[in-house]
Amino acid sequence: MTVLNNVRDYLKEQGVDFEVISHQETFTTMEEARASGVSPDHVAKTLVIKMRDGEALAVLPAHERLDMHKLRDAVHDNHARLATEDEMGSEFTDIELGAVPPLGDLFQLPVLMDEQLKDMDEVIFAGGTHRDSVKMAGDDFIRMTHPRIMDLAREPGEGMAY
Repeated sequence: MTVLNNVRDYLKEQGVDFEVISHQETFTTMEEARASGVSPDHVAKTLVIKMRDGEALAVLPAHERLDMHKLRDAVHDNHARLATEDEMGSEFTDIELGAVPPLGDLFQLPVLMDEQLKDMDEVIFAGGTHRDSVKMAGDDFIRMTHPRIMDLAREPGEGMAY
């Protein structure tokens, strides 16, 4: 079973309406927005975060960059960091590198969501491949992911952003 099928099955189990958007292969969330024909404001990117007590998924708008200082303060862990490509490849074996869906329960991981996403009408995110995105209502996304909502985006001109 492919990762996209796993994502579809999970979303169906959650009882949410969603649409899979197939598009040309993309490697950034900004490219994904263009290929999906939507504004980058509606595309969420997912970053895997390594912390002392495990991992989490940080979810931000595609056009924003993660501020590691804010993240570390929010999770009370000065050693929190981005997962390396090797770590991602060994832990998310059926997902294409850089295409992790922000579905924490699917991976038994908490979701840390930037506050800018909390009021979105709809959200689009990677479906586990560089060719498939998922679109759903923002309310359904929040209800389903049970995120911890916080300010994670870098302010213009600040350092340590990803």
